[in-house]
Amino acid sequence: MKPAIIRETNPATVLRIILLQNSAGTDVERNLAGIERRFRCAPKCDLIALPEVFAIRGNDADYRAVAEHLPGPITKRLMALAARARAWVLVGSVIERCRGKIYNTSVLINRQGRIVARYRKIHLFEANLDNGQIVRESDIYSAGNKPVMAKVEGWSCGLAICYDLRFPELFRYYSRHGVALFFVPSNFTQKTGKDHWETLIRARAIENQAFVVAPNQCGVNPCTGITSHGHSLVVGPWGDVLATAGDKETILTVTLQPEELRRTRARIPVLRHRRLD
Repeated sequence: MKPAIIRETNPATVLRIILLQNSAGTDVERNLAGIERRFRCAPKCDLIALPEVFAIRGNDADYRAVAEHLPGPITKRLMALAARARAWVLVGSVIERCRGKIYNTSVLINRQGRIVARYRKIHLFEANLDNGQIVRESDIYSAGNKPVMAKVEGWSCGLAICYDLRFPELFRYYSRHGVALFFVPSNFTQKTGKDHWETLIRARAIENQAFVVAPNQCGVNPCTGITSHGHSLVVGPWGDVLATAGDKETILTVTLQPEELRRTRARIPVLRHRRLD
């Protein structure tokens, strides 16, 4: 059997990242104003990462009401913030309306305030809770159908959202194409998060020898009563936790070192030993 073709890439510069962990409610203006205040207080960095649905957290009707064609009002405010801060912004996810469908979409904005990548969540969350409540994202969202990669300051990055963490084939695809950094903005629930959140993130990092940056929401959804896990996380290619939050709103800062990537991949050359695509 022929070995799988892996495009190993090694970034040349450090990447300074800030993760904003927030607890969004149904008031978009209030949520965005809070994000903007924290932007102003944040130290200088290369990239600011926000969680999934950071601008609104409510019920399906709330999401439909704020769904926007990209770039829409929410996205444009983040584009302006990126340009003022002269930093990349990972817009964890916004509710995108396109051709009669609604998507949960992550947007990557560069230092000039321009959109360089859009990723529509491929795997839609579904869970049967202990109280009989059913959470089913497919009731409102259509699924995306393609992985999305982008270059950030020389770092090859792959985009994912929350529930995608449970599908390692997406991350294998990115790894085969030379990705060194995974973005996984999330609204991971407390119930599943306490058992699976850190384990899944560290697994995706270890098996692909890549960094994972995962900003998560915290607090309670005021409409559904579902608590988000918080504990935003950054994990290195060895599987070591580089930064972690608690269960309150906070800011995490971390610097990703290219040498850690090279050292890990030289220590155990997993990427060169793969035999299956």
